[in-house]
Amino acid sequence: MQTVDSAFVNELRKLSAEKINDYMGMLAANNYTTVAEFRYIMGKISALRDLEEMFDEAKKAADQRNR
Repeated sequence: MQTVDSAFVNELRKLSAEKINDYMGMLAANNYTTVAEFRYIMGKISALRDLEEMFDEAKKAADQRNR
């Protein structure tokens, strides 16, 4: 059975993955006029990937605390 916390994290993961796919599509379309615009989207993708790693770290820390 899923707890409210794990359901919340799973939904955040889904949203994060969808947003990354949206940004990747934007990069594939390549409608940028400056390198700064391109780098901004790349930064957003990087931040979302970092957030996904933080989900894993937070889960491990919470699991350790619950023992």
